[in-house]
Amino acid sequence: MSTYKDARDALEDSLNFVRQDSPEAIKIRAAIAALDDAETAEIKRAFVDASRRLEDATAKLQAIVAGLQPNAASQFLDRVTGVLNDLTPIAQNVDSLLSGEPASALPGMAEVNLPTFPSVMETVVPPVREFARPAPSPTPQLGVHADVDQMIEDILRREGGFVDHPNDRGGPTNFGVTLKTLMAFRGRSLSGEDVRRMSVDEARDIYRSDYFLRPKIDQLPALLQPQIFDMAINHGPGTAIKLLQKVLTEAGHPCSTDGGIGDETTACARAAVSALGNALSNLLVEKRIDLYKAIVDRDASQGVFLRGWLRRANEFRA
Repeated sequence: MSTYKDARDALEDSLNFVRQDSPEAIKIRAAIAALDDAETAEIKRAFVDASRRLEDATAKLQAIVAGLQPNAASQFLDRVTGVLNDLTPIAQNVDSLLSGEPASALPGMAEVNLPTFPSVMETVVPPVREFARPAPSPTPQLGVHADVDQMIEDILRREGGFVDHPNDRGGPTNFGVTLKTLMAFRGRSLSGEDVRRMSVDEARDIYRSDYFLRPKIDQLPALLQPQIFDMAINHGPGTAIKLLQKVLTEAGHPCSTDGGIGDETTACARAAVSALGNALSNLLVEKRIDLYKAIVDRDASQGVFLRGWLRRANEFRA
């Protein structure tokens, strides 16, 4: 198994193959910093922090390997991929110690928590990857403008890089964007290779246009925007908005459950936020968890993803 030093050496070597001011170089340095922090945390026996930082480093490595194209640096890519394969069980084994489970009990091991990015038309929750386990962002307060750029970066952090897993209903996926979604965005037929080569900037554009502005999530109170935006990407906009409408109705602010945001939904959401505040966010978390469990009840093969799904939902708990 590779050590922290092996991983750090591989990343430092990789800096020779990219421009020092490039996005790749920035990501590589961030991964090195994450590894340094993880090593320090483990030495201090801060197992929780070590697990989170290891998973964060693994996510950054995945994004780097997926984003760079084969060229003169192919040997570097092979080396980093090998280190990545070793780091994955390191993070998972630390996590198993925390949960009291043996590593062998972790479902799928290196294949856990794979993502998908549903198309606008999808109405069910597909598998989703969470390479990192970040500390929850502060919950936006009523009346404070929600920062869409920060929301997008948070979602990218949860989604990770390229994957093509047989149990993933979305098929080839990169930065959480499926082949079907990318074809709809570009308006032509594409292949899995096109998904692998897509840029993170294009993913940001898709998030913003198809999953934030088009469903009118920007018209909701700032308190709700981060969670509903994340739900729109994870479940599909229609399902995310219907879940919100059901929660509003059950909380005493009835509105039509039609999957669209209009004047009625916006007014009900503002009234509910004024009356309930952060408690409304927690009601949404519970509704989302119920949906995840229903998915697994209908299809037991999706159980491998449940742990990651629940962690993602609970990140929005106030």
